[in-house]
Amino acid sequence: MTDFQTDSLPDDGFKPLIEFDLDTTVLNDQWVYCDFMSSFVANMVSHNRADPFMFSNLLSATLNELFETVYRTRKEAGQFRFRMLRKGSVDRITMVVPCGRDERQFYLKTIEEIRAPGASEKYLELLFSDDELDRRVGLFELAISYKAQMSAVAVEDKAVCLTVDLVIEQGTD
Repeated sequence: MTDFQTDSLPDDGFKPLIEFDLDTTVLNDQWVYCDFMSSFVANMVSHNRADPFMFSNLLSATLNELFETVYRTRKEAGQFRFRMLRKGSVDRITMVVPCGRDERQFYLKTIEEIRAPGASEKYLELLFSDDELDRRVGLFELAISYKAQMSAVAVEDKAVCLTVDLVIEQGTD
């Protein structure tokens, strides 16, 4: 388990699908793990959807964006914790990312920007910028293109908990 607890987070009727902890040092210099993890998780939780193949592909793309954002985070040593839950057509992804103060601020500020008016325009600005890839793009893409609802909260002084509620397939309630 992690050295900070998230088990007390309310599940609001969501049922657990998959959960794992991963030492952050495993991700160092292993970009390909983002793809491996997203494909594995998507395949594991898509079997009971109306079109499992389509659902798995879309979910894998979504998860890959999240894992790549975590990969780009200047990580503190510790346990990265991933949980996926489901309630009807809503899939909830929670990720506890060990990180320092600056990284927590990155997540908190980015989620604030995503929820602010003008987020679509900000996303296009980031996406089509001639500058180096802005790591906020993945989170903005999930919110704008996939209509994901997101929140982020600091967990003690050691991590941030990112929650993403996503509806890929309608009508499974």
